[in-house]
Amino acid sequence: MTLDPFSQSKRFVAVGDARIAYYEDGKGTPLVLLHGCPFSSFIWRKVVPRLSLRYRCLAPDLLGLGDTETPAGADWSLPAQAAMVVGFLDALGVDRAHVIGHDHGGAVAQLLAAENSQRIDRLVISNAEAYDNWPSAEERPFLTLARSPLLGNLVVWLWSRRWVLRLTLIEGKAVYQPEVLTNELLDGYIRPNLSSRRRRAKTRRFLACQSNRANNRATVDLLDGLRRFDHPTLLLWAKDDPHFGPEWGERLLHDIPGAVRLELLPETGHLLMEERPERFAELADQFLTDAVVAKGGAQ
Repeated sequence: MTLDPFSQSKRFVAVGDARIAYYEDGKGTPLVLLHGCPFSSFIWRKVVPRLSLRYRCLAPDLLGLGDTETPAGADWSLPAQAAMVVGFLDALGVDRAHVIGHDHGGAVAQLLAAENSQRIDRLVISNAEAYDNWPSAEERPFLTLARSPLLGNLVVWLWSRRWVLRLTLIEGKAVYQPEVLTNELLDGYIRPNLSSRRRRAKTRRFLACQSNRANNRATVDLLDGLRRFDHPTLLLWAKDDPHFGPEWGERLLHDIPGAVRLELLPETGHLLMEERPERFAELADQFLTDAVVAKGGAQ
């Protein structure tokens, strides 16, 4: 498939044995944006131009996803993802950064906050895997199909067709407004993870990791550390996400000492950066630049 403009501008850096693909734009305080699964940094393409006016935006592709490459059999677990982000910051000479994490990237961000709090200035978490909430009930049928020895290859190949992926995202309630599922969006999701046999094999393996019980426990095991994280934290949440709804943001608001508020975006599904990029960037920017941050309740 033809590379979209966002992906054409990706850079690469070695972190251990991995070749990490990332998008960079802007100057100023470093801001790391962590995507979910089975996506890539492409999901931030509407948000970065708005935030790069003030921040050095760094959006890596996670291990096992997008254009990042690892040796065969490499560890793609949550702890490995968090270690990669620390190594990524080291490779770019960044001691401390703001972090925004969504979905699986939100889980990675929690692990960073719990175990490497000195590397985070301010934190934004959006509709994230947390506690024991993942894979969500809505995701499990799709994960089961993708892992099936008989049907898995066919199912993931079908997802590489625009019309099938559109129907899958609608059926999976990834968005509140189906009209945001443009061809540009679909192609940007297909190319990095579904456009070739090798990429589809990576995606199947990554999805299998999502049901690994040891991996799932990471977001429970990190809670002691997360409950000590007192850096300013915003829970920026899509209200109409059936996967990780506002109740999970409420729990994080209670458990993270530095959490200042839960900001809900109405009539918005799981992919809030696709449906409300302007509002997402505006709220994130306001929070990251607010000189005085006071604890508050749900909005």
